[in-house]
Amino acid sequence: MQKTKAKRFEIQYSVLKDEAKIKGTFVIESAKNRDDASRLAKLNVSTKERVFIQYVKILKVKRVSTDSAVK
Repeated sequence: MQKTKAKRFEIQYSVLKDEAKIKGTFVIESAKNRDDASRLAKLNVSTKERVFIQYVKILKVKRVSTDSAVK
């Protein structure tokens, strides 16, 4: 059985909260691919911002190399 390494993705998101748009960025490590990263990001943002998951929009998912994230 092969072990798959977790990849890092930089997530840019936008949230509609109290009729105001909130934009933010964070890095997620535990995703295997872009789809998983996007799904996990929506869940994390909705929990963090305390809004329904429908109000979260993922603007950009970008792969980040492990070397550049350490610096």
